[in-house]
Amino acid sequence: MFQKVLKVIGIVALVCFFLFGAVELWIYKNREKLFRNAQELINENLNGNLEIGDFKFRPFYGALGLNFTLYDVKLTDTLYNVHHHPFLKAEKIHVALDLKHVFTGDIRIKNLVLEDGGLRLFTQKDGYSNLSIFKSGKEKKDSKKGDNDGMVKKLGNVRFANFAVAYSDSVKRKYFGAIFRDATNIIERTDSSTNATLTGSVYFDGLTFNADKGGFLMKQETTLALVLGYDEDEKQLKIYPSILESATHDKIGINGVFDFSDTIKVFHLNFEAKGIAVKDALPLLNKRLKTQIDSIGVQANVDTQVKVAGILGRPGLKPQVDVHFETDTFRYNLPVGVLRNMKASGTFTNRADTTKLADVFNSRLIAPKITGFFETIPFAFKLVVNNFRNPRADIDGRIEADSTNMGALLDPARYRFKHGSARIDFHFSGNLKRFYNAEKDNFDGKVSGKVMLKNIAMDYLPQKVRISKINGDLTFNEKVMVLPNLRFYDGQNTLFVRGTLLDLIPYLFGSPKPLRANVDINIPDWQLNWLETLLAARGTSKPKSQNSLKLSNLLDNAIDQMEITAKLDAKKLKYRHFTGRDVKGEFTISNNAVSIEYFQLKAFGGGRVRLSGEMDNDGAGKLPHMSVRAKIENADVHSVFYSFDNFGQKALTHENLKGILNTEFNFESALNNNVRLVPSSMKGLLRIDLTNAYIINFEPFMKMKKLIFKRRNFERVRFAPIRNDFRLNGQEIAIAPMEIESNVLTLYIDGIYSFGNKTDINIQIPLSNLKKRDSTYVLDPNNPEKRQGSKIFLRAVDENGEVNIKLAFRRKKKDKSDDDDSEVKKLEDVER
Repeated sequence: MFQKVLKVIGIVALVCFFLFGAVELWIYKNREKLFRNAQELINENLNGNLEIGDFKFRPFYGALGLNFTLYDVKLTDTLYNVHHHPFLKAEKIHVALDLKHVFTGDIRIKNLVLEDGGLRLFTQKDGYSNLSIFKSGKEKKDSKKGDNDGMVKKLGNVRFANFAVAYSDSVKRKYFGAIFRDATNIIERTDSSTNATLTGSVYFDGLTFNADKGGFLMKQETTLALVLGYDEDEKQLKIYPSILESATHDKIGINGVFDFSDTIKVFHLNFEAKGIAVKDALPLLNKRLKTQIDSIGVQANVDTQVKVAGILGRPGLKPQVDVHFETDTFRYNLPVGVLRNMKASGTFTNRADTTKLADVFNSRLIAPKITGFFETIPFAFKLVVNNFRNPRADIDGRIEADSTNMGALLDPARYRFKHGSARIDFHFSGNLKRFYNAEKDNFDGKVSGKVMLKNIAMDYLPQKVRISKINGDLTFNEKVMVLPNLRFYDGQNTLFVRGTLLDLIPYLFGSPKPLRANVDINIPDWQLNWLETLLAARGTSKPKSQNSLKLSNLLDNAIDQMEITAKLDAKKLKYRHFTGRDVKGEFTISNNAVSIEYFQLKAFGGGRVRLSGEMDNDGAGKLPHMSVRAKIENADVHSVFYSFDNFGQKALTHENLKGILNTEFNFESALNNNVRLVPSSMKGLLRIDLTNAYIINFEPFMKMKKLIFKRRNFERVRFAPIRNDFRLNGQEIAIAPMEIESNVLTLYIDGIYSFGNKTDINIQIPLSNLKKRDSTYVLDPNNPEKRQGSKIFLRAVDENGEVNIKLAFRRKKKDKSDDDDSEVKKLEDVER
């Protein structure tokens, strides 16, 4: 039984083979006629010329059937000799005819393969189009019956291999171009619809709908899976869910409907992409959209859905575009640091005001909540971008921080936060990406906000500064920060600060403008410790922060470079031994230098002090340098010496002095790291007016007593008013010739008093001092009679660290020395 079945199948197969062979033999014998009939059919529907270099019948190409290959095909319109652009040109065209219709004379193309060529359609500026190569509708009505379906219905599946398709319209300034690397269009027909599926790799040269805006898909490799359908009953062209895959392997879903059923031809297009990177999506868009999106400056992976709705044939009526997007986490670089782990979702529309038409000026992007971290500090803000011709962003946000994340924001090797919290509320309006123009040093936008500090405690480790109880509200804009009520505790003082800080935000964005602060500082009870703080880091190198800590570096540089002009007000002041009250002053700090415009207070036992000066600490290997100009009125000289640590010397101290001092002086000196004077660098001019003066237990006087006037009160020497100039150079004070009238003697001195070992003072003692002086003696200064007569000449000289007083002249002649000795003996006898 099985053998009989096989025999029947074999006979049937043999009959089919001979029948098909007979058909093929008939086609081969009539191939010329069939080909020419097809060519005539084509020419009947063309206003042009079809040139074919050669053709071959290839029954076994692709699949067994009526197959032809055409070589060097060129199709031109009637004006080809004018513009020289062929409508179609191909090195090879493979044609497979539909056998079912061949014998009825209705030639239809089952499969068509176009290789190595191109199809070019254009409309010139004068309105001429090479689409005129196809006959008009009136001519088609005159065609033979059976041709009513037209060429489109006679065309089956089409494959493109390295085949370019281009369309340009010079009137409407549109251009579409693509190279089909290898793509196949499969057509399926029903009674009322025609469906086409185009799949394969396509290189897009560009899709330009508006030359001013630029083209889409410019120079882009893609893979297409496009499904189209045209419903003749509903007059609708439908794009079924399709995929365009970019060179970066991002898949964009496409679907939509074009409705031609009414005179108003509306369309709806939808696009969808999952996880597409903004940087990969931008090359697919036109130049204007790229610029607008790039102006936002965000680089992220985005899920997006785009809806486009409009009316065909209305050039002045722009379609409405609505976009919903949601980003993956991304980062955004700022000059002051990095925004990390940001996420955003929102919408875009070009018809924000629904009472107006869709337009670039009517565009708006809204992201109601964008979250992330500024370095380590969480934030949230709302973003609105309006007018995408010149995109302007509005941002309202809040940043909240505490000691746990503020410490990580700044360099932990320099700043240590212990407790407290801070909150920043801010508003921004302007160009988001190009907010600051470095070339012009200006801003394209506005910033405003408020900083709220609550009980913050921090250490600035390089200079061992500890600040706590930082409280206050600060307001700011792009030009100035206002401090209306800042207060903090520096470990010894509570400071109340108000004022302005200029150009902080420009500085953070790279402006060359110097930072300037103008502040009023009130310190009720001031324990002055800022000199040590200011100079503690002199000569020490600052550790470099990590590159990621941009804000820390900027703040460090800001502190170093800031110019501060401050006005002081303090009820009390204390610095080491110095005390004062009712302090007022104004000074400027810039580049580690202090310039005192004025500094006035009450000090030195009821005296008044007013001074000005400078202190420079450039940190370039040199010691800090200070220069002071001062005027002191009615000061207790004992308090003056005590307050200034006896000016760095031990010979004449506050324990030896009493009196009322009025003085003016210029003084300059280097300072060591402990903010003490360097004696060898001191220079100055001192003009004194000393009244009611006493020198008590002054060692050089006590040594003088051993030589002369042993019965007089050198332990408590009372002076007449002393007015003289003293010039300081290093450790030596040059004493101009002066009279010292006291209750023990009258003498005249000049010479050098040294804080070191170079004291050399000339002392002239008139013999008139032989007159007895007791508690009833009345001071009689500037009496010319006292300058007359014989004198004893002494010298106060430093010997091995001690100041000794001795006769000024050594014995040269016996009689002369005897005379000197006798004068001394007379002075001693008077005391006895």
